[in-house]
Amino acid sequence: MVKIMMVAKYPPHKLSELVKTYMSTDKPVYPEFLKKVEHWAAQITGERFKTYAVYECPDDKIIESMTALTKRFAFYASVEGYTFKCELLTGAEAAIRDFLKK
Repeated sequence: MVKIMMVAKYPPHKLSELVKTYMSTDKPVYPEFLKKVEHWAAQITGERFKTYAVYECPDDKIIESMTALTKRFAFYASVEGYTFKCELLTGAEAAIRDFLKK
């Protein structure tokens, strides 16, 4: 299984609009194989709220999962000032093993 983290930021004064967008029933649907693992909200950073959402998918579904996540988060980006980025995660031990191989 692979983990993907979505990092999003938005202006605090747009929170109510973002909640309405988040609760919308016409947002893009996630595929069955993509599962949300965790979702955190961080303190305000530089005048914007920040959230972290971690998803998990099978190794052979990375492209499809990142595409689905990008479509969903682009839907949220219809709220002015909302930005996001997608990051592929690896465990620290695996990263160290890969680094030592080089």
